[in-house]
Order: sequence, then structure tokens, then C-alpha cells
Amino acid sequence: MLNLFGKTQWVAVDCLTGESHNVEQLPFEIGAGEGADLKLNGQGVAERHCAINQVKGHGLCLIKQEPSFPLMVNGELIEFCPLVPDTDYAVKVGPHFLALRGGRQVEQWVRGLDCAQWTLRDTANGRVDGPMGLEELCQFAKDQQRHPQTLVQPAGLSKGFFLNDAYEVVAFLKAAAQLNPLADAQPAVEEEQPLLTCPVCWLQFDRGDIMHLATHDSLRGDPVLGEDAPQRFLATRFNDRGQALDALGLPCTEIACPHCRRALPPGFTEMTHHIISIVGDQSAGKSYYLSVLLKMLPASLYEHFSVVFQDADPAGNALINEMKQTLFGAETPEGARLAKTQLEGGMYVRLPRYGRVVALPKPFIFSVASSQDPARRCSLIFYDNAGEHFQPGRDSADSPGAQHVASSAGIMFLFDPFNNPDFRHEISDRGDPQLEKPVMDQQSVILSEMKVRIAKLLKLELMEKIDTPLAVLIGKCDAWLHLLGPNALRDDIVDGHLDLEAVTYNSNLVRQLMKRLSPAIVANAESISRRVLFFPVSSFGHAPVRLGPGDFVPDPRKLKPFQVEVPMLWILSCIEPALVPGQPGAA
Repeated sequence: MLNLFGKTQWVAVDCLTGESHNVEQLPFEIGAGEGADLKLNGQGVAERHCAINQVKGHGLCLIKQEPSFPLMVNGELIEFCPLVPDTDYAVKVGPHFLALRGGRQVEQWVRGLDCAQWTLRDTANGRVDGPMGLEELCQFAKDQQRHPQTLVQPAGLSKGFFLNDAYEVVAFLKAAAQLNPLADAQPAVEEEQPLLTCPVCWLQFDRGDIMHLATHDSLRGDPVLGEDAPQRFLATRFNDRGQALDALGLPCTEIACPHCRRALPPGFTEMTHHIISIVGDQSAGKSYYLSVLLKMLPASLYEHFSVVFQDADPAGNALINEMKQTLFGAETPEGARLAKTQLEGGMYVRLPRYGRVVALPKPFIFSVASSQDPARRCSLIFYDNAGEHFQPGRDSADSPGAQHVASSAGIMFLFDPFNNPDFRHEISDRGDPQLEKPVMDQQSVILSEMKVRIAKLLKLELMEKIDTPLAVLIGKCDAWLHLLGPNALRDDIVDGHLDLEAVTYNSNLVRQLMKRLSPAIVANAESISRRVLFFPVSSFGHAPVRLGPGDFVPDPRKLKPFQVEVPMLWILSCIEPALVPGQPGAA
């Protein structure tokens, strides 16, 4: 060991494996990158997550290096933490627990650590349970319905980690064991079920970690969500119908995510869930597009594919249903106006994620099922993000509201031709009032930002492409469709299936136009995914009415949406071909 600190030596111990790592150089980097001195894997670990280094005026410190990834020391989120010799530090990095200490007799401290024996310590009443293995301890805590911020500690460490973080770590260990089973391990008695993904915070969890909402009115006051929320708890008692019983014996019908604790939609554990991310700049028309899509898609699915599209969460979907009713139930342009989605406004909810309360977009969840075979079904989850959330610099641990793109099964990028100078020049003779609005074109930058976010969250090389279908929607096509020529597009749906040859033909026409007028969009989109198609869409089907500066709304008497559902049908043909079959048709 190098003598960096006089007679004081520093060491980091992985509490999951018991392996110790001496700090022999500065900076001592911890993260998922190949050059890290202490390399850790798993979702939530940055390439250069944190480092031990000297900080002027503070001495030796543990420093967070990736702004969008949290670093927790002794139960507190930190930016940097001064390190004092002969002091224990419990450090959480993603799904990893580390013990850190410096001193003259640090080897003796390492020998005194036993990462196979853990205790559960309730600081409120001094109660201590254990020692036992970490997984066994977590199961014991679930059975006893212990508070999520009870401390768990390996033998020999004076500091501890929160119980709710231990649940995450155990889930990570189980998933890692499935991916890398030991050669001499005994065969599993039954196959482990895949991890579930929360539709609100996008974090994964095991089915056994699902929380229930207490039913009895006196069981209000959740320690995380506040005094008005029903208590969340891990069920240990059930009635003969398999329903969890709360502390006062009432059956519970609602479940919640163990991370953000938000109530999950009915039937959450019974079907596959697909996140559909709609991405675009401010004023691109995402709210109008989503409202129109949810009006047109059910009719198209049922008419052409005998597929039923239904509201899977009426309470949670109230806002988007109200927007749809506003748009299609109005009699005047003023009545059809949809409010701009505000950053952290009514479309967002504040919930805990990675130990801090952040604003997350509300999910709009719908079920899709075959009318002939109801077992063939899934759910679709949409969000209406503010355009600001997709701009560079908006993605961080404090503002992760658009990180669903990394968990999505399909991405729709909505391009606004009126926010592109070359497109505007081509359609300047159309007399569309949207030509009056100023141009602030950063749409290719948003695509680049999306690529960087996806690569970072999925730990991909920057040039590595994803397989997620990416539909590039060239919006407001009522103003520019003539540029493709008369009757240029082919019919997309033929005899109960999506004609993939026609979809591809139409995409190529639009791609050629985009390559001429906005080549950066084509290049950026095709650098993100291996499956990219281009679609002409119009939410209104006509030029909007200008009500005020920057305020353009449809005339409800002229509403005639054009091909808004086709991109979603293509995505469904990729991810659920049993529901929306795609076949090549006649040229």
C-alpha cells in the first residue's frame, strides 16, 4: 500500500461480497467504468459515480462525480463528504453497500467486519434484531412490517443503511444470481419471475416486494407520503380469497410500488406493460397529439384488428380523458384550447425516488386485448411531458421526469415543421398562421440529448444503437403533405393486418423529404435505434386558429385527424405482433 496519508490508511469494503479495496492512489474512482479503481455493476451506477480525492479547504473527501446519480453516505444524500480518520462511513452506490474507513489499524477493522451477518436496528426504540444474512433479514423485516427507514448494519460497522435500500440491494443480488448462476449451485425448485417495472418511477422490483395500501380509515399516515396517505405495508396475512389483510384485518384491494409507493393500476401483475414515450420540443403539439391518438386508436384497433382498447386506470387517467373531451366536445376554437403542459404542473406528481422527492409525470395507462382471445393482452403507458424536460441540462436526480425513454418499448418523436427554417421556407405560401411564430429550432439537439440519456441510463457505448422502435412523426402534415406529390401515400392497413411494405414505402417518401430539409433529424434518429420509420401525421387536419401570441388552436368544426394512429400501430406490430399483425402486402 502506498503511503499517501502518512500512517493513516484508507480502505473500502464491498458489504455484499466482503471484498476490501485499498486506496492506493488519488483520485480513487468508484463506478461502472473500465478504469474505475473499485468497479461496480448494476442499474443506478454511473461510469464515474464518485471518487476519493483531496479537496482544497476540506481535506480528503468522498465526491459525487455524476450529477444525475445519487450518492448516499450514512443515510444522507451528499455532493461531497469530508473523510475523518477512525470514522465509519456507510456508502450506497446504486444497488451496492460499501463500508469506508481510514486509520492506523484499518486492517484490524477490516478483519472485524462480517458481511454475512447483519442486524436490524430501530433507532426510535433501540430494538435490535439479528444477526442473520441480509436476504433473511429483509424477509424478517417484511414479515414484521418494520419501518422502511430502520437501519441495517453488517457486523463490525457502526453506521448503517436504510431498510428500503436493503430491499433494492437484495433484489439486485437475486437478479445477478439469475444472470450468473454459480457452477455448483443447486437447480432452482421453481423459475424466478421477472422483475416488475413501476410505471411511475421506472424502477424495478420483485413481486414479493409489492406493498399494499391499508383499507381501514384509521390506518392513515404513511411515513414517506404523509399523514393523508393510506399506510403502505408488506403483507404477511391473507384471507381465503388471497387478499392481503391490513393491521386491523380488513382486506386490501390496492397495491403500490415499494420505491415511489405510488398506487399501481388494477391488474398490474397480470399483464405485460409497455411504456410509450412521446418526445418533442415545447409547443410541438404533444398534448394535442396524445389526446387525438387516444381518440382515434381505439376505433382503428377494433375496426381493423378486433382489438379492444380500454381505460385501465380511470382515476389516474382523468386528466388526459378531460383533455380529450375538451378537444372533441368543444363547439368553438376557444373551447378547444388545451393548456400548455407546465414543467412540474398538473401533469406531474411529487414522489420519492432514490431517496429524494422529485416531480414525475403521471402515467396514463390503458389495456389492449384481443376480443377473440382475451388472454392476448397488454397495457400501454403514455406520458405528457413538458417539452422543457427533453432539453439538455434538464435530466438529473432532482428532475428525472423524462427518463422513461430508457425504459420504453416504443418512442415517438414529434417533429414540428413550423419550428424548422427550411421547412417553413417550403410552405411559406400556405398562409398558415403558425408561420408567424418565431423559430427556435433545437429539435435535432433534443434527439441528441435523448440519445445521450438512453446510453447513460442503459450503460451503452455512445455509438451503440437500441432495438426499441423509434417512430419519427412529422407533424402538421396538412401544411406540407403536398410536397410529397399527389396521391403519394399507400394504404397502411389491408385485410386485417398492417401492410409493412406500404408503411415502409410511405416512410421512405417522408425520409427523403426530411433528408433534404432537415438532414440532422434523420441522422440523429437513425443513430439512436436500429428500427426507425418516418410518418406524416396531422392532429387537426387543418390550419389552426390563432387566438393570441403563440396560441394556436383547432377549429372543432374542421377537426379531421390524419394518420395519427399509424405510428402506434407500427410500434404495436413490433412489440405485440399477436395483437397487431404486420405483413408485407402487394406493391
